[in-house]
Amino acid sequence: MPAPTKMHGLSVLARLLPFFCSGTLALVVYVSTMAPSLVWAHMGSDGGNLVTSAVTGRVSHPPGSPVYHLLARASVLLLSGDPARLLNVFSAVMAAAAVALFAAALRRRGYAWPIASSAALTLAFAPWVWSQAVITEVYTTGLFFAVLALYLAEVRFRKRWVGDGLSGLALGLAVSVHLTIGSLALFLWIDRKVAWRAALSGLALGLVPYLLLPLFGPWPQPWGDLRSVSGWWEFVSARMYWGNAFGLPWASWPHRLLAWLVLLTRQFTSVGMALALAGLVTLWRQSRWRAVAVVAAWLPVTFYAVGYNSADSWVYLLAFLPLLALILAEGLRWISERGIPSWLALGLPLVLVLLNWASIDLHDDREAGMWLERTLSQVPANALVLTHADRHTFALWYATDAVGMRQDLLVIDARLWGYEPYVGSIAARIGVDNPELEELGRERPVCEIRQEGELICP
Repeated sequence: MPAPTKMHGLSVLARLLPFFCSGTLALVVYVSTMAPSLVWAHMGSDGGNLVTSAVTGRVSHPPGSPVYHLLARASVLLLSGDPARLLNVFSAVMAAAAVALFAAALRRRGYAWPIASSAALTLAFAPWVWSQAVITEVYTTGLFFAVLALYLAEVRFRKRWVGDGLSGLALGLAVSVHLTIGSLALFLWIDRKVAWRAALSGLALGLVPYLLLPLFGPWPQPWGDLRSVSGWWEFVSARMYWGNAFGLPWASWPHRLLAWLVLLTRQFTSVGMALALAGLVTLWRQSRWRAVAVVAAWLPVTFYAVGYNSADSWVYLLAFLPLLALILAEGLRWISERGIPSWLALGLPLVLVLLNWASIDLHDDREAGMWLERTLSQVPANALVLTHADRHTFALWYATDAVGMRQDLLVIDARLWGYEPYVGSIAARIGVDNPELEELGRERPVCEIRQEGELICP
C-alpha cells in the first residue's frame, strides 16, 4: 500500500518542480542584481516615500496602494535590518512568486512545461519586470495579485462560482495596489463566462483595503487628510495627479506611441514579439473571444499610459505583461507543433538575461546613499531644508523619519507648500498654527537642494 502513496508524492513533486524552478531562478537573478539599500535608478525615486510609509505607518502618495502598504509594513515590523533593503527583497519575492504562479497557470491551460517555463521566465526577465523587482516599488506586488487572479481563473473548483469569486478577490487586491490594473477584468471576464455576482462580490471585497486608509494614522499627514469622505475621495481618486492623466500634448502622441512600441518590443526581444503576434493570430483562429479578451484588456491601459504626461508611465503596463506572455506561449506552442523542439524556447529568457543584466544590475548602486551621507554631513543643526525633486525629498524622509538620522532637520518640499494637508502636517510637526515659509526661514538656518542635488547653505 505505501508504494502508490510514494508514487503519488513523486508525481506531485514532478508537477511542481518546473514552477518551483522558474520562481527560484527568477529570485536568484533578482537578488543578485538587487539594490543594496535606497536607490533612485529604474524610476525608483518613490522608494524613500514607500519605505518611510512602511516604517511610520502613514499613507504613501495617492492613491495609497493600501495592500502594498499593509504587506510592506508587516515586513519591516517583523524583520530586522535596513528597511530599504528589506523592501527591495520584498519586491523581488513578489515578482518571483508571480513568475512561479504564471508558469502554473500556463500548465493548467495545457502548455507543455518547457513552453510554460520559457514564457514565465521571459516574463521574469522582461526589463520592466526585472527593473522593478530589484528596487522598492509597488508594481511587482500588483503583478503578483494580477497573476494570482489569472491562476485562480484556471483552477477547477467543484462550484464554479467559488473560483470566480476568488479570482475576483485577487483582482480586487491587485487594484488595491494600483487602480490601473482594473482593466485586467476585461480579460478575465471576456475570456470565460463568469458567475457575475461571485466575481463582482470578490472584486468588491478586494477593494476593502481602500476603506481602511483612514486608519493609517496618526493625522495630519503630508499627502492628505482622510478622516472626511471628501478628503478620502480626493486621495483615493489621486486628484493631485489628474492633470497628468491624458495630459500629453496631442503633438507628442506619435513620438510616444513609437516609443511605446520600441519599449514593448524590448520586453521580449523582436523574436519574442514576433512569436507573440503569431500566438495572437493562432488564438484568434482557435477562439476569437480569447483573442478579443487579450486586446480588450490591453487597449484601455495602453491608452492611459501613452497619454499620461510623465516619463515613467510605462510602469502601468507591467501587470499586463502576463497577457503578452500568454500569447507568447501560444506562439511557442505553434512552432513546436511544426517540429521545432519545445526546449529551445528556453533560449528566449536566456537571451534577455544576457542582453539586460548590465543595464539592470544595481547590486553596487550607492548613489542615493552617498548623496544622503554627503548632504546630511553638510547641513547645519536645526536647518530648514528646501527641496525641489521627489528623489531628494523622499531620500531625506527616509533618513529623518524612517531610520532616525538628523531628526533636527525640517524638510520642506517647495512644490507641495501650497497643498493644504501638507502645510497642516508641517504645522502639527513643529507646533505652529498657520506657518509661513518666510517666518520658518527666520527661525532656522535655511538650506536649499537644487534640482540636480546641489546643496546651498548660508
